Amino acid sequence: MNRKDYKIYCAGPLFNPKEQEEMESIASVLKKSGYNVFLPQDDGLELACILPELQRHGIPHKEAASICNKAIFALDVFQIMNSHGLVLNMNGRVPDEGAMVEAGIAWAHGKTLAIFNTDKRTLIQGNCNPMVMGLSNFESVSTYEDLPVVFDRKFSTIKKNISPVVESHFDTSNKQGKTISEYLTKQKTTDEITELLIALFAEVSCQSIKGKKKRFLQAHMQP
Repeated sequence: MNRKDYKIYCAGPLFNPKEQEEMESIASVLKKSGYNVFLPQDDGLELACILPELQRHGIPHKEAASICNKAIFALDVFQIMNSHGLVLNMNGRVPDEGAMVEAGIAWAHGKTLAIFNTDKRTLIQGNCNPMVMGLSNFESVSTYEDLPVVFDRKFSTIKKNISPVVESHFDTSNKQGKTISEYLTKQKTTDEITELLIALFAEVSCQSIKGKKKRFLQAHMQP
């Protein structure tokens, strides 16, 4: 695998010097390892520069701000879609709202995600929010140096499993969620629901359970 063939979008808070410094550190370790990156604070549109220019061209402040917002949104969406992966910096008392949207877009379109988190304030009873952690298969990274290693592993796995038709993460989870919803609607027993969850999510090594899981999924997860 050649790292220079891959681009990673860096998503996270960037509205004060400390936040920008941390995002620079994330981008820097990825670039030094050979990956291409898109870091909005360096590579994107700067509202502070564009807004006065629009007003200088006679555009009222409110409309100029609207143009800037639409342009930033469009550029960032394009860069997410034009990247192979995304690193989400979750640090902060509350994870950055824009970064959450960016990560959701990336995940829904089958991009490779890694979560960077060293801030314990985001924990809920010892764990991060499952709706966020699920984006990276419930894995997170706590040191800058581990980020290239994690992306190496994730990209290599995708390359090995590549096929003409690749189901997105969104499609997979949507099907799983639909099956769970159907079980709840049909008022299945707790035991039946437990069997379903094991079949959908458990990592099993026992051959008998593995066979049972395969038969269960074939019967209940048809498109």
